[in-house]
Amino acid sequence: MFSEEVKREIYEAQNGYCGYEGCTNPCHSCHHKLSDTKFNLKRYPIFLNSVLNGIYLCQYHHTNFAHLFRITEQMAEVYETFLRSLKDSVE
Repeated sequence: MFSEEVKREIYEAQNGYCGYEGCTNPCHSCHHKLSDTKFNLKRYPIFLNSVLNGIYLCQYHHTNFAHLFRITEQMAEVYETFLRSLKDSVE
């Protein structure tokens, strides 16, 4: 589950509008591109609840088209590796 801070960052990045291309409806719910399962949390602990894994959608697009925003485990691995390298360079 996304923290309130992460949800706010995603919301602000999208200016409060649905992330579906061309949609001008207001945001309704924040959607994980890669599902936040226990399995995924073990494999991608940094990426899973980061802004890179989220998108706000209006109710219509979340209900009917959320599956279009899914990413592969291979992409999640790329993001996780990238975020881990950033974290390591700061520490």
